[in-house]
Amino acid sequence: MRRHLYVSSGLMLAIFVVWATISVSGQTWRIRSYTMAKSIDESSGRPSMNTTRFLVSDEKAVCWFEIEVDGFGPLTLTWKWLQPEGATYREHTVVEQIPRSGSYRFWDIISIRNTAVAQKQGKWTVEVLVRTERLFQTSFMLETPPTSYSVQVKVTGFDRKFFTSIHVDGTKVGIIEGGETKDLSFKIGSAHTLMVDEFVQGGEGIRYRCSSNSISAQDEMAHLFFYETEYYLKVASDYGSPKGEGWYKAGSMATFSVLTSASGEWGTQYVFTQWAGDWTGNSVIGNALMDRPKMVKALWTADQSQLYMLVAVAAIAVTVVLAAAMAIRRRSKKLATKVVAEPKAPVCPECGKQMLYVERVRRHYCTNCKKYRQ
Repeated sequence: MRRHLYVSSGLMLAIFVVWATISVSGQTWRIRSYTMAKSIDESSGRPSMNTTRFLVSDEKAVCWFEIEVDGFGPLTLTWKWLQPEGATYREHTVVEQIPRSGSYRFWDIISIRNTAVAQKQGKWTVEVLVRTERLFQTSFMLETPPTSYSVQVKVTGFDRKFFTSIHVDGTKVGIIEGGETKDLSFKIGSAHTLMVDEFVQGGEGIRYRCSSNSISAQDEMAHLFFYETEYYLKVASDYGSPKGEGWYKAGSMATFSVLTSASGEWGTQYVFTQWAGDWTGNSVIGNALMDRPKMVKALWTADQSQLYMLVAVAAIAVTVVLAAAMAIRRRSKKLATKVVAEPKAPVCPECGKQMLYVERVRRHYCTNCKKYRQ
């Protein structure tokens, strides 16, 4: 057992704080904190590895406390170590000389490994007295070393009506609902990879995503798999190569866009006019707050001026072609009406001159008599 002047440095993990004041012969004291620990730094009087669970393989158990004393003089301290069945295993009393008012640290130790203590598994109790008054009472468990360790897994971020699969080393071992906690047991000395589904489907356009859905475990631990809500943005457009459709984290801003114009059939041009749906605006680039599933649609107007121009050009071309065809036809007819002398044409019965055959009327013509002949 040792005592040390207290140097303030804050409270330590698993150290309980209880205040009590007792006055005897003008000297008063109050308990500042106490704990069970597996080790003690005798140079500073500080405990380490604070715990209420000890193994029979541990070297020792330390019962430590810090007390603030007003006054000076002798101070009688007693530790009573009680076995699980209630019998006293050790009772140790010391008288400490307090030189002046201040904070002091005291502790008592029992050995565990390879002693009779290791045979007494269960809940131990330690009572600490100042003179004849109980200062505090604490307890601890003494257990055999476990052959397995437990990994506690919990998922959160979605309602209990949804669930995700649990995989150990790539093999599905069960499911776990939202907010549920499950314990997995593994052999000590073994290491495993635990994984849950990256995505859990919610309602229409809603899903939950766990970005860190895998952990490695080789010792006792508890892990929370956290799922974040994501919403789907539908971007609809008949033209303009729409962009931005997809899943977005709840509360984020989604950006979507289309081209300003697009070409259709027969020279028709489609011009973007505005967005409709869960976001409205006439800019080709839009931004929407994703606080729920959303849908936007691009609206277009048809610009057929080029089509009209093509039709006009085509009409002109057709007119030109028809005009040319008619001209050719007229020319052909004119050529057809030309008189052509036949080498063996008959002679005119009146003047005896040779006649010409006119194809158009299919008769012979006398150029001398100026008459058609049969």
